[in-house]
Amino acid sequence: MRFETKFFGLSTGGVKIVVMHPDDAFNLGVKQGDRVRVFPINEVGRIKEPGIIAIVDFATNEELLSKGCVGLYDEIGEKIKRDLPHSGVELIKANRPKSFSAIKRKIEGKTLSTQDIIEIVKDCAEEKLLNVELAAFIIGVHINGLIDDEIVDLVYNLANSGDILDFGEDCYDKHSTGGVPGNKISLIIVPIISASGLLIPKTSTRAITSPSGTADSMEVFANVTYSKEEMLQILEKEHAGIFWAGSMNSSPATDVLLSIQKILSIDPLDLMISSILSKKMAMGVKKLVLDIPVGPGTKFPTIGKGKKFAIRFKEIARRIGIETTCVLTSAEQPIGHAVGPALEAREALRLLHNPQLGPSSLLNKSTDLAGILLEMAGKAPDGHGKELAMEILLSGKALQKMRAIIQAQGGNPNIRPEDISVGSYSIEIRSEIEGIVASIDNHSINQIAKLAGCPGNKKAGIELEKKIGTKIQPGDVVFRIYAESQTELDAALEYYNSHPPIGMGSMTIEKI
Repeated sequence: MRFETKFFGLSTGGVKIVVMHPDDAFNLGVKQGDRVRVFPINEVGRIKEPGIIAIVDFATNEELLSKGCVGLYDEIGEKIKRDLPHSGVELIKANRPKSFSAIKRKIEGKTLSTQDIIEIVKDCAEEKLLNVELAAFIIGVHINGLIDDEIVDLVYNLANSGDILDFGEDCYDKHSTGGVPGNKISLIIVPIISASGLLIPKTSTRAITSPSGTADSMEVFANVTYSKEEMLQILEKEHAGIFWAGSMNSSPATDVLLSIQKILSIDPLDLMISSILSKKMAMGVKKLVLDIPVGPGTKFPTIGKGKKFAIRFKEIARRIGIETTCVLTSAEQPIGHAVGPALEAREALRLLHNPQLGPSSLLNKSTDLAGILLEMAGKAPDGHGKELAMEILLSGKALQKMRAIIQAQGGNPNIRPEDISVGSYSIEIRSEIEGIVASIDNHSINQIAKLAGCPGNKKAGIELEKKIGTKIQPGDVVFRIYAESQTELDAALEYYNSHPPIGMGSMTIEKI
């Protein structure tokens, strides 16, 4: 059946819905909650394939929607207006795709075949699965897990849902499993590696469960949203770049799953392996350093769990042709002092300008991991990569390269740390007692930063003036919160007071 369209100019938050008059729905043979395929129609009556899968909802007010007309939210309306701005639509009743049965089997704890995974990824990429069905798959994996063969199949099919690039054997990258606040080390590592003459096409997702992802922080300096062709031009010129992975046709089915994971606020470890490696495979990465933060509040609270994950990750990476070194790193407190896109960008830039004044945790972690990549490339002997990384940093070559990358990505290459603005609403929290910082709760840090507005508001975030082992006097500033509204600042402060992130006390655990 063919219909005129009414664009509501409203968003559902991601759910694709078509609103119909009940009589039209009856004639089409659909009920509320059924799925239909929506085909745009051009001026000469031709429909545009492959159409969009949507859920049917009913209009109860004829003044809002008359017979012969369907209402479209932005999730469908914007796409139709972009493709065929003066079109109507044709609706056809749609059945659940074949992959739905495979998703049910995963929910039941069964192992999926290669064909099952091919169908799930294909339907995911072609938008045949509803958000609730994708969520069911993610939760099924979260509860029941995947075996290695399933993950390998998933990596190959996710990567092949888009373009696969090939830069040869000398293509390097660094990635992190996340979980530790303030992990802005890619902003230091990428220019170090590129300044050494190596190719490092760094792609990053936006934050899923943390206050800031690498793409969020880099966007403070420059554009991170590029097509594949534009990205290749930047890489040809600078041999490096920091890009948002979702803006190019790089493993697009992974982006669909990640968008649902963000809504659910869960990041199953098996899907983490799949998403990381599918993105790296699509970008042609052949040598990878994986940073695995270990500690309370992270995805790996113990060294044992981190090591188990690292061994499994390395094996799956080997099977798809990516040489990987996994590094377990301490996550007992944030990296550096800043948490939040603009604050982290400012802190990273300060370190590039003067490494000797930068936070020691940020300096050491960045040069440790950059050094491992330099050793993997044969640029430095085993055990001496950190020295070369530090030499590149102290020489100013890394800063020079970062400026070139920022310029290539449309930013101001001469930006200074003091040019970066942060939240206009802020508060300093001072200590009322004397003592030593004995612990920092990463989970509380993340929650405070997100309540302040991270990562959506890049100027929001927090600064920790005092870290573990630091002596504090009454009146000392220990914490700052930045926000772009008084409401967000108040919410972050309320959480700070009810969940104090800084533990005071002696550094002694027990006397035996």
